Amino acid sequence: MTWLKEPLLHFAVVGAILFGGYSWLNDRHVEATAAEPVRIGEGDLRWLKQTWSSQWLREPTADELKGLVDDLLNEKVMAREAQEMGLEKDDTIIRRRLAQKLKFLVEDTAQLAEPTEAELRQFYAANPAKFETPGKLSFRQVYFNPEHRRDAAADATAALGALSANVEDDSIEGDRLLFGDSFADTDEQALSGMFGADFAHEVVALEPGGWRGPVKSGYGFHLVLVTQRTATTPKPFETVKDAVLAEWRSAKQTELSREYLVELRNKYGVELDDSTKAALGPGAATNVAAQ
Repeated sequence: MTWLKEPLLHFAVVGAILFGGYSWLNDRHVEATAAEPVRIGEGDLRWLKQTWSSQWLREPTADELKGLVDDLLNEKVMAREAQEMGLEKDDTIIRRRLAQKLKFLVEDTAQLAEPTEAELRQFYAANPAKFETPGKLSFRQVYFNPEHRRDAAADATAALGALSANVEDDSIEGDRLLFGDSFADTDEQALSGMFGADFAHEVVALEPGGWRGPVKSGYGFHLVLVTQRTATTPKPFETVKDAVLAEWRSAKQTELSREYLVELRNKYGVELDDSTKAALGPGAATNVAAQ
């Protein structure tokens, strides 16, 4: 193949490569020239200065500010190029960050809402549990530890019979409990923190005057004698108006976010493939797609 050694062929090949390279570079230059420039504005400078000051407790010098601007420019142009290359696609971190930023925008919008006093009073009346002074109770208890007994529940039931016959019977000995045997002016939240939510919910519903149980907690079984209780009372609207406003805004924020998500799902559509539908089940899959 003597034609492969021809100088004319070599010249043509090199020329084609140079022409192709020049065209590619020229196209890239045209694209870069046509692209919107990366800008640094007053808001960027203010943010850079605030970020620096919060970390170093002083304003940046002129050289330090120049370095911050250079870093921000580099970050922006690299981010722009990464987007051009499609690197943000199917990236979990970027997807979550973008969704988070949009969520913050929706929540900030909800914070701008200003209710009328009539709306606040209506919200106050519809959510009494949020604006009340919780009831308190005083009680005694006898504790039965499952780790020290063969059948703590049975022992507690047997002891209940004796105590029911004589409320003041001191012969019934329970097991030692770190919290003690007597509690005064305790509300449900405090009880929940000590014994668990189920125990607290059951005990605050007991009426004074007799031993009750066994009531189960995370520690074991208890016999409980409520000696005194005060009822839950609502707080006057005027004293909790600020709290009502905060709760109203929180509820409005949740409502607007939910409505906005429904609009977005309707806008873009939701499709679940067969494997996802099978994993969720027919009813759940329908609900997810319809939400």
